[in-house]
Amino acid sequence: MKPLRPQLRGLIFKLTVFYVLLSLPCLALVETGLLTFEFNSFMAGVERGSLVAATRIAANDLGQRWEQTVSAPGNLDLWSEALVLRLQRPHGDLLAQDSYILTELSSAPLSATVFAPDGRVLASAPKSGIAPDNVAWHDQVAQADSLVRVADSPYRVRRVLMPIHADAGALDGYLLVELRLPVPWHRLLFDTTLEWPIVLGYLLVFGLASSFFLVAWVTRRLNRVARAATAWSHGDFSDRIGDTSRDELGRLSALLDDMALQLKDLLRSRAQLAALSERQRLARDLHDTVKQQAFALNLQLATLRRQLGEHPESGRVEQAQALSQQIQRELVQLLDELRAGDAELPFVERLRARAQAWSQTSGIALELQLGDVFVSPPDVADNLLRIVDEALANVLRHSGATQVMVSLHCDAADARLVVADNGRGADAPLRPGMGLANMRERAQALPQGRFAFDSAAAHGTNIRIAFSIAKETSA
Repeated sequence: MKPLRPQLRGLIFKLTVFYVLLSLPCLALVETGLLTFEFNSFMAGVERGSLVAATRIAANDLGQRWEQTVSAPGNLDLWSEALVLRLQRPHGDLLAQDSYILTELSSAPLSATVFAPDGRVLASAPKSGIAPDNVAWHDQVAQADSLVRVADSPYRVRRVLMPIHADAGALDGYLLVELRLPVPWHRLLFDTTLEWPIVLGYLLVFGLASSFFLVAWVTRRLNRVARAATAWSHGDFSDRIGDTSRDELGRLSALLDDMALQLKDLLRSRAQLAALSERQRLARDLHDTVKQQAFALNLQLATLRRQLGEHPESGRVEQAQALSQQIQRELVQLLDELRAGDAELPFVERLRARAQAWSQTSGIALELQLGDVFVSPPDVADNLLRIVDEALANVLRHSGATQVMVSLHCDAADARLVVADNGRGADAPLRPGMGLANMRERAQALPQGRFAFDSAAAHGTNIRIAFSIAKETSA
């Protein structure tokens, strides 16, 4: 299994595409929704008369200053431009709370044109102002002082033609204000502005940066899993992932480490059991064949020796009989070695088997936390097993516990064995009995052995053994 590396079709590419494909429709939907709501609110105000009222105010203002405005060339154009700017700005004369939607949807949403009474254009802002070319001038004059709907899609076009009266009441001209706004969907689809490239660039940078961060953070941890899995696939279970995080990957790594440890114990136990099974088979075969034949040969040699009596060749028969008896003795010794019991199993497996057998017999729940501890020589393992046997026996006889925990772990060159129960404990210092004294003596007989006994009322009993252990590994 190779370490995981970012690839073109790997997590970085997929996450980036995912962010972009998700963000663009969401952004378009949100912006369209907001613009549509604001646009409809603004147009509702226009339909209620805000454009007519703003045009009427502007026409009255121009009528009051008509003489000084038209007296100098260009003043009327400046007044028209100022009117458009005043209507477009927020909190202007058009609709204070929603007027910013104008510049959101169009770069030139309003135009103002001043006509003479006969229809001649006197001033306009912007310069491409409305001219009375598509509708007869007298028809437009007939609709003066009212809102005219020119178009609804894809642009909403509204016009107001307002007469300009001087102070004396004479008609000086007409003021035409036109509102031209694209509907929001048309603006988003067809109007090319700088906003969308900036948004798209932001999404790409955000997607790439977040993808690189996530993938680098996740891939580094997944590489640990891949490296450990590669070692496990080659039979090396000493490698650990060692991810101490508490998130999903951390919990998965802890489970995989535990699985590797259990798998190592299982493979080692199966190998040991297979070897024991093969040795038992060989012992049975030797016992049923070679041992019986050797015994029969010894009987025949003894019979032959008795028949020869004092014959000179009887000495050679006696030597053959002695050799046959030696073969029998060595064969018996060999069979005894082949029939060795659970002493050939790893210490952890022997401890697990004894504890589980005790739990099944006593009916008390058992929790095992056995690490990968290699215990040698045999007398150390025997002392530990005797301590556990005595501790479990005391639990059954005295504690009244419903659950027992047996744990064995090693750290550097030290190992710790703990037997703890949830029984009644002791409310006064205990007088050391023979069982407790035996456990203490056996613990102190271990290499740098240390023994600790804690018992408190309603808090159970805790026995801790610590000793030095040579750090060995076995495949």
